[in-house]
Amino acid sequence: MGTEQKDRLSYAIVRHLQSLTTDDSISEESRESLSVGFQCLSEALGIDLQNTQQALTLNVDKSLQQIFNEAYPAPIKKAVSKDDEAKAANIKDQGNELMKQNKYEEAIEKYTQAIDISPNAIFYCNRAAAFSKVGRHDDAVNDAKSALQLDPEYGKAYARMGFAYLSMNKLTDAQASYEEALSLDPNNQSYKDNLDAVKEKIALFPEAAAGGTSGGAPPFPGQGGMPNLGGMDFNQILNNPMFIQMTQQLMNDPNMRNRFAQMADSFLGGMAGGNPEPGQMPDFSAMMNDPALRQVAENMEQQNPELLDNLRNMFRPPEGDGTDPNPPPP
Repeated sequence: MGTEQKDRLSYAIVRHLQSLTTDDSISEESRESLSVGFQCLSEALGIDLQNTQQALTLNVDKSLQQIFNEAYPAPIKKAVSKDDEAKAANIKDQGNELMKQNKYEEAIEKYTQAIDISPNAIFYCNRAAAFSKVGRHDDAVNDAKSALQLDPEYGKAYARMGFAYLSMNKLTDAQASYEEALSLDPNNQSYKDNLDAVKEKIALFPEAAAGGTSGGAPPFPGQGGMPNLGGMDFNQILNNPMFIQMTQQLMNDPNMRNRFAQMADSFLGGMAGGNPEPGQMPDFSAMMNDPALRQVAENMEQQNPELLDNLRNMFRPPEGDGTDPNPPPP
């Protein structure tokens, strides 16, 4: 970008900031802060909106807001007849039923049909849930954003977004999304629980909070990484000091070494034998009912209860996105 173009962009930014200082939709305190920022930025960039020469050479015929709106238009609420609204709602209901049957790809098709007929925040939000079910978390985030453009007060859309971000290991974004959901629905216990779970994971996995998956290793099945545990990178769990400490304690017991070797053989053998979902984790419920493992857990709880509590928090999966597992009808 040439110097003149940079100056023109700087001029447009400063002019935009000036317009915000008189925007009645912004609180008086925020307008005062913006005014200070406007003055500082004007001086730093050498922009003077009162300078006639600068106005002639740097001003553009569209405001920065107009340029942005044209480049990134919000979804348009097109006029829809009552018949089309009813048709779209019926198709959405079909998508909900498919979700209950775990037919997520078919549900996505139904929600897409409903959106094509009548763009609706609920339809986008439901499709976001379906996208997350099949691991398309980027698409889930985009749909949640589309829902919020149509209805900025739709807390469930923020919850969908939070779950998608969590599944991608974007813990800071997940926290911000759940906080927004909770601000719109302060009494929603699921939102509170999921926000607490994200904060705990941020405390346990600061690298993930700082920028996604550690070392760029993909955490999802089918992408060359370890399986997904509630959106956390399994590689990070294996390198967690608490997990290493527990493993060392277990491996000091010859019986437990043999038991884990048997489970590993069973897990890998199942994958080699044509498991329909490569990388699927073994049945943890069955493992926890193993008498030997239960005895080890009881011994560990007596010896180091804090360690066991931290490990429980580390492996605790999020409770969906803070909404029902299947999108309910409006």
